[in-house]
Amino acid sequence: MGRPSSERARTALHLHILINVLVYAYRDDLRQYLGVRRTYRMIDGDLRSMLLSIVYHVDPSHLFVNMMALHRYGSELFVYPSYSSSSSSSGLWRSSIIVAMSYFACGIGAFLGIELLSRYHEHQWDAKIDDARYASRCTHRLCNILNDALGGGKRDVVSYLTNAWADLTTTIKYADVRANMWYYRAVYRIGASGVVYGWMGMRLVTSLFSSCHSRLNALDYFFVIATLVHDVRESALTLDDFRKLPSLLEGDGIDHAAHVMGAISGMIWAASLILWEMLPSLRSLRWRWGGGRNGGMRLGSRYEEDERLMQEQRRQRQRRQNSRLLNPERRDQQPRRRERTNL
Repeated sequence: MGRPSSERARTALHLHILINVLVYAYRDDLRQYLGVRRTYRMIDGDLRSMLLSIVYHVDPSHLFVNMMALHRYGSELFVYPSYSSSSSSSGLWRSSIIVAMSYFACGIGAFLGIELLSRYHEHQWDAKIDDARYASRCTHRLCNILNDALGGGKRDVVSYLTNAWADLTTTIKYADVRANMWYYRAVYRIGASGVVYGWMGMRLVTSLFSSCHSRLNALDYFFVIATLVHDVRESALTLDDFRKLPSLLEGDGIDHAAHVMGAISGMIWAASLILWEMLPSLRSLRWRWGGGRNGGMRLGSRYEEDERLMQEQRRQRQRRQNSRLLNPERRDQQPRRRERTNL
C-alpha cells in the first residue's frame, strides 16, 4: 500500500475548519446544545465541555484569526510534508487520523495543562497558609499551661485559635490573589487558540527535528518564539504573578496560560510522532501470531531474513502456477511424465 495522499490530510484539515465555522454560525439557533455555559471551565468541566470549547467562538475576528492560523500551520504540518523514496516514513503526517488526533491532543492538552497549573496554585496557597500558621504559633509558657488545662496535655488547643487567626489574616492580606484564583477556575474558556498554539509548537519541533518537514525561516522562528515568550510573560504561572499582572477581571480576556500549555502539548505530541518514525526498535519489531511451530514475537535481522526467503519462495511458487495456467499442454504432460517415471 502506498503512502497516504496529501488530499486526505487537506480534506481532514478543511473539515475541522468547517466544524468551527458551523458551530459559530448555529450557536444561537442551537443554544440548548451549543450555549456558552456548556463550554469548559475548571469548576465543573468534563471531556464533553472540552470538545465543545475547542471549536467554539463568539467573535468573528477571533474565529477568522484562528482558522487562518490553523490552515497555515496545518498545511505545513500535514499537507505538504515531503517523503523521499528512501524515507522510512509511511506517510504518517498525511494521515487524516493524525490530523484529528493532533487537533484534540493539543486542544485537550491545553485544558489539562491549565488544570495542572491551577493545582500548582493551590499547592502554593497551602504552603503560604502553612508558613503563616508556623509564624503565628504560640510558644509562650502560658500557652503550654492552657493546653495542659484544656487539652489534658494531648491536644494543642491554642493552635486552633492561632491557625484560625493566621488563615483569616492571610486571606485578607492576599484577597486579590484569592479572588483571581477563584476566577481562574470559574471562567469559561472558549476558542481553538489552544490548538493553534499547539500546532505552532508542533511546527517548531518538526522544523528542528523532522526529516519530512521544511525548515522555518528566520522571520517565522522570531514570530513563533516571540509570541510564546509574550504569552509566558502574561501568564499567571505562580501566585506572585497574580499580583504582578493586571487582575483577571480587568485583563485583555485572552487566556495566555492556555496558549502556553497548548504549545507545550503540541511540542510533546510532535516529538512523540517523530520518535515513532525514527526509533529503530519500533521499526524492527514484528508480531507473528501462529507463525512457525510456536508462533509468538520475532525480533531482529534473523526474522527479516526469514521473511525475505519465505517471500521469495512464495513468488517462485506463484510463477510456476502461472506458468501451468498459461501452458495447458505442459500442465497435461506433467502427470504423464510422472506415470512413465513410476512405471
